[in-house]
Amino acid sequence: MTSTSAVPAATTAEWRLLDPPHPATIDDPDAWAYRGIADLHAAVETADLGNGDGAPTPLGILVSMNNQDYRRRLRQVAVVDSPDGPRVVGSALLSLFVQSNPELAIGVLVVHPEYRGQGIGSALTDWLRSTGRAEGRTSVLAPVDFGPGETAGEALTPASGSGQIAADLPGVRLAQKLGLTLQLVERRSRIDLPVLPEATSRFEAEAAAAAGDGYRVRTWTSPTPEELVEQHAALMQALADDEPRGGLDLASDVWDADRIRSEDAITTAKGDQYVVAAAEHVATGELAAMTMLQWNDEKPDHTDQQATVVLRAHRGHRLGMLVKAVNLREHARLRPEAKRIYTWNNEENPHMLGINIALGFVPAGGSAEFQGPL
Repeated sequence: MTSTSAVPAATTAEWRLLDPPHPATIDDPDAWAYRGIADLHAAVETADLGNGDGAPTPLGILVSMNNQDYRRRLRQVAVVDSPDGPRVVGSALLSLFVQSNPELAIGVLVVHPEYRGQGIGSALTDWLRSTGRAEGRTSVLAPVDFGPGETAGEALTPASGSGQIAADLPGVRLAQKLGLTLQLVERRSRIDLPVLPEATSRFEAEAAAAAGDGYRVRTWTSPTPEELVEQHAALMQALADDEPRGGLDLASDVWDADRIRSEDAITTAKGDQYVVAAAEHVATGELAAMTMLQWNDEKPDHTDQQATVVLRAHRGHRLGMLVKAVNLREHARLRPEAKRIYTWNNEENPHMLGINIALGFVPAGGSAEFQGPL
């Protein structure tokens, strides 16, 4: 459930900050705030990134706020009054790990393009910092998203040298003003559909030949079959442990069978669906690799690539390409109307980037992770 902030809300004659009400269902009158947050994200992403594909749904926000066993979420919104009631023009989300990273807060802030420059971002930033401190957090991680082509001109690069972001973006300027440092850049990539079946088949055949008879591929749709829940959790833990983090001070989160079951319940409640392709080691029955594609029918044009992981002991057999090629084929069968798929990769993970590039994914913006003292 939502926690009420103890931080006094800022206000002006034009806008004010408030704790959004938490409705029982998305059809309740109090659901106006979650609908407004979803509309705000769609407007901001369309203006800044080129489309609103990545914006949450109102139901997705409600379900996330209902399920806080692994991450607590606190929200604040900026609203202006209109004849139809309050209109959300700014939003701040503070995420707090429950089982790991007890010192860390993750802050996400968006302001409607029509209302920028009026102090809303500063007020929401103050709320994020004050609330994070009140929760006992000492470090903040703040992502700054950027659209295609927004790395030209003067740019910032993390210490690793992998990836960059334009230095003049508003979010970058704000992060630096707050004393945060760029630690990691993630690339967002897109592939337009349909992928030619012969291309998918070729990649699958080549990867299967490299894997040999020691592996076989199995697929499933949500939820994860009960007999595979433990192994699914092990793969997710391996991904959390092995994912490159650049300079981020960030420990692995905890994944176990109960969390997989919880995530599956959340997926169903949101109206999401997914398909998984996994490579099974024939001799041991161990799942050695997996990849997931997830979608929501309220957003029929696109699908999001979720986790892709290959266990260290099984690398070198092209299992990453094998499961991704098989899952593209399965996705085409299950969702032939989809027009594009998005995926994310750390710029410090050239191997997985190379697989996506070979499959036909092209750059579509990204996110820069800034971190520093709260």
